Amino acid sequence: MPFKLTLTLFFGEVDGGSRILTEIGEQGSKNARLITRALIPSLQTGAQHSLAKHILQKEKHQILRPCMGVITKIRRHANYFTRGLITTKTTTKIRKVTWLYPDAHTKINMSVQAWTGLSVGVTAGLAFLFVASLLGVARDPWLPPSATAEEACLSSMRSHMEDGMHYSEGRVKPFGSDYFGTAGEELLREMKAERIEDYLKYLTSQGHMAGTKQDLEQAEHLRKLWLEQGLDQVFLQPYHVQLSHPDLAKPNKVYLMNEKGEVKFTSAIFEEPLDGVAYDDSIPPAFLAFAPAGTVVTDELVFVNYGTYEDFVAVEEMGIKVAGRVVIAKFGSIFRGDKVQNAERFNASGIILYTDPSDYHPESDSGGLAYPHSLWLPGSGIQRGSIVVHDGDPTTPNYPALEGAYRLPEDETDSPKIPAHTLNYNDARKLLVNMGGPEVREEWKGRLNITYRMGPKLARKGWTLKLEVNNKKHVVPTYNVIGLIRGSEEPDRYVILGNHRDAWTFGSCDPSSATAVQMELARSLGQLVKQGWRPRRSIVFGSWGAGEYGFFGPWEWVEEYLKVFQMRAVAHLNVDLAIIYTYNIQISATPLLHKIIKEATKKAPAPDKSLGYETLWDHWTSRYRAASPELLDWKLGSISEHAPFYQGIGVPTLYMVWEINFNEFNWSDYPLYHTAFEDFDAMKNILDPEFRYHLSMGHLWGLIAIGLADARILPMDPEDETIMLRKMMADLKRDFGETLKEKGIALAPVETTIDHFDDVARDFNRRLDTYTNISPLLARQLNDQLLMLEKCYIDAGGSPLRPHMKNMVLGTNNFNQYDGWTAPGVRDAIWEAISCQGKCIQKWETVKKQISVLQYVIHSAVLTMKDFQSF
Repeated sequence: MPFKLTLTLFFGEVDGGSRILTEIGEQGSKNARLITRALIPSLQTGAQHSLAKHILQKEKHQILRPCMGVITKIRRHANYFTRGLITTKTTTKIRKVTWLYPDAHTKINMSVQAWTGLSVGVTAGLAFLFVASLLGVARDPWLPPSATAEEACLSSMRSHMEDGMHYSEGRVKPFGSDYFGTAGEELLREMKAERIEDYLKYLTSQGHMAGTKQDLEQAEHLRKLWLEQGLDQVFLQPYHVQLSHPDLAKPNKVYLMNEKGEVKFTSAIFEEPLDGVAYDDSIPPAFLAFAPAGTVVTDELVFVNYGTYEDFVAVEEMGIKVAGRVVIAKFGSIFRGDKVQNAERFNASGIILYTDPSDYHPESDSGGLAYPHSLWLPGSGIQRGSIVVHDGDPTTPNYPALEGAYRLPEDETDSPKIPAHTLNYNDARKLLVNMGGPEVREEWKGRLNITYRMGPKLARKGWTLKLEVNNKKHVVPTYNVIGLIRGSEEPDRYVILGNHRDAWTFGSCDPSSATAVQMELARSLGQLVKQGWRPRRSIVFGSWGAGEYGFFGPWEWVEEYLKVFQMRAVAHLNVDLAIIYTYNIQISATPLLHKIIKEATKKAPAPDKSLGYETLWDHWTSRYRAASPELLDWKLGSISEHAPFYQGIGVPTLYMVWEINFNEFNWSDYPLYHTAFEDFDAMKNILDPEFRYHLSMGHLWGLIAIGLADARILPMDPEDETIMLRKMMADLKRDFGETLKEKGIALAPVETTIDHFDDVARDFNRRLDTYTNISPLLARQLNDQLLMLEKCYIDAGGSPLRPHMKNMVLGTNNFNQYDGWTAPGVRDAIWEAISCQGKCIQKWETVKKQISVLQYVIHSAVLTMKDFQSF
């Protein structure tokens, strides 16, 4: 029957025996609650240890089942336990007992307070058992459950004691359905929006592109700050990577020349400053990183809409050949590097990208004002960015770019091969109005108030276009800043909080909104450490270098620590940029993180309670989301620095950002993205003036980290994995089921393996629910099963088209790095086979092989999640 009884006990002076006084008051309650507190200062070392305060919420039979057979025996030995008693001090509520434990020469002050519904005899036995286990006179309670009653009881009591334990005055570890303990509440109180604002003001005080002096200055500043703020270890991790920078003496440009060769138009290399003051040398001129140096002069220009693969196919179907011609495409819809890759696929000689007002200032044709009066992009705004598709240093694929490492010759790298450049929409208008040919499709038209034409010929006879790119590639150091809060019990298990630090310009949104949040989160957790808190597992802060170039910092770090992280990384929590807009939070994550994400949003307060929401969960679930009708998805793609963690080594990972209302807008980029207008004022005056949503991101980020780092059993549910796997199969059958059936290729073996996984996932959860005692060894074994689950999806061979993409279950759309695919290897193989012209038998054999590989990695997950007590 549910119960709650109150007991106060103390130990009196004894003559060859012990005396227990009890005071019992009975109340009804659902659960028993036992609270004890012991503070043990060592006389020999002076070290302070906090032990044994815990909150226990278990039914009576679960607590006592292993112990009933030994309570009498424990009571008989009470004299042994109390022989070192020196003095007794009595207070109104708590009896304080001073012990001298002869073997350890340790003075122990103990306060015991208990509420329970047990009989006096049972309570006395449990009290002595508890004291015995604390003093170490009982058998080792850290051993796994054994056959003897004493060992089973002690292990049970110690496992209950560990969960919810206080490690310093007033602080409780996570326990049961509380995944955050008192550290979660302390974090929410400690973090301040004003500090985030100050950090952002510093970060946006200058441009800080990777490979520049400004980038290194910020890295050094962060290192010093984190050391001052209480992190246990902080260091710079350099990698010598190939970067691409514009030639300041010969900036990239696009020209229009008349029939006499006279230049009639030259593209701008900088934005028009809002205050009339020219930009300093921290802001680079217009360029697309890794566009190779080269010049193309032509009288042909082809409009290819957004430059998607389907757009290029449509252009060819119109009878307009792309081969040998320069193409022009709008930014948006897909990753800019995919546009360049598609141009290469269709043998274009060069590509120009521009920001059309339809995506970046849709109110321009109706008189709407641009920034600084709104978020819309001014006509001189130039989007910069990298166009590499294979992330990581291109000269050292699969290996870290350490000094002295072997590097591929330039012609063997997979960097882009055709010149590419970026224009603002004021300049793009000059090119587009000079294009001839038929009008574009209605749905392809932008909002420049011109007639959009397909080309290929320029409208004026004898006129030519000149595309000139003078970028330079060189190997330079970039720096990760790594900060560590060392775990108290499992320091070799790492929860990684990542954000790239470099920006193309000032970067108030990307990435510095998240960098500022990361800085405040590190300070706040460092403050908790100074006050006595320490997580069970280590928390690692990663401030990545050269993230904008293709996630170079984290890719090289993962490649260097590959063997370590395969065994020890618990999760990677990635926030690339915290704020795009403030309508709702977008979260994508591998399935194992879905549970803790949901729990953290229920704990975190809503960013603005005047909207009628109490918690972030209320806000998140009440508003339209990118994943609607689902709460969150697993379509991580290669949009950010989480890519190397889940694609390279299978570490559970997430990506979070405050976003737009996707029912109202259809942005793939926000209007000021990667332009010189992305400054502090844009954030302070328009996007998040009070930094409430920055703070909300910090709350969520920190709570998830605490839950993963401090809970005894990792808050992960393998049944969430089953949901994803079944959806993966449903999508494959929807997209390719009939085609595979025609080829005699079956998906049934994969589905059967998923059924087996479902069985072991359910069995794992059943076993976890039935454990009445979880020793540290058992906890480690269970956690290792969860930790290794998504790592099973890694296959060394990778996708047949993209060997660097080694996750066979979760990956990236081959035509859009912003989009995620499930079963990327199978999809790559099917696309190759369907696109094949002529004899394609071998292509379909590759499809069969990739389906078999998919089945194998899921089978590996089955074996990993099986009860480890049977092979």
